[in-house]
Amino acid sequence: MLKAFWLAALLGTTVAHAQQAPRTIANVGFVGSECVRYDAAADRYLVSNLNGDQPGFISIVTPDGAVETLKWIDGTASGLSDPLGLFIAGEKVYVADPGMIRIYDRLTGKAAGGIAVPGAQRLNDLAVAKDGTIYVTDSARSDQPGALFRISPSGQVSEWVARNDTLEKPNGIAVMPDGTIVHGGRGVNLVFRDPSGRILRERSLPLGRIDGIVALADGGLLVASQDGHAVYHVAVNDGPITQVARDIEVPAAIGHDPKRNRLIVPQIRAASLTFVDLPGS
Repeated sequence: MLKAFWLAALLGTTVAHAQQAPRTIANVGFVGSECVRYDAAADRYLVSNLNGDQPGFISIVTPDGAVETLKWIDGTASGLSDPLGLFIAGEKVYVADPGMIRIYDRLTGKAAGGIAVPGAQRLNDLAVAKDGTIYVTDSARSDQPGALFRISPSGQVSEWVARNDTLEKPNGIAVMPDGTIVHGGRGVNLVFRDPSGRILRERSLPLGRIDGIVALADGGLLVASQDGHAVYHVAVNDGPITQVARDIEVPAAIGHDPKRNRLIVPQIRAASLTFVDLPGS
């Protein structure tokens, strides 16, 4: 343990441990489990599944780890193709499909419209601000730089940050309680912007290839790092960066259950979810 703390000091991080051992849910029908979101109103988790070459689907999972409905939203019937990012806002579930944002009713799972994003190549993650503005990352084709799009509450689509290499093929994105938008991609940097797109600051993780980002109520962040095989807690006001989950092969678009202070880590290749009860829970 002492060696681990010395290594953490060299990396500029601290090491923390959950109160209970992580628990993994696997072999339950997931296929390419990419993203998980906590539905507070129903006290359940929604999980997007890429499903290989077949139309994707979204599952309902209970907090005890049981699959309530494997194909609650079935791409075969709804037109859903490759569900990547999910976001729940009010009575709607927003899903990032490669070229559009699909919208579903939170109670029934029925299709409730969609927003095409002209010029999009591979929409990945999304977040909805308090005013209804949608921010979405475009990780792009393999030979193209990424971009960031914004969709106004009235449905007007714009390229919020133009396609360019400095975005490092953006993946995860979140809106913080103060309205700041944070995103990350192939590198180690978290980039913080105001709603106009202006960069406010940046923070670097010990290791990169950033995937999911969760904005916490206190202004901190949970951030998945595929290169680190870990999830980091980034404390507010330039506080410490703490490793809260480790030895995760490929952590994807993570979720957080604030009722239980639980980190939920989906893994695409392993087709699984890992529950990590965070310190203080």
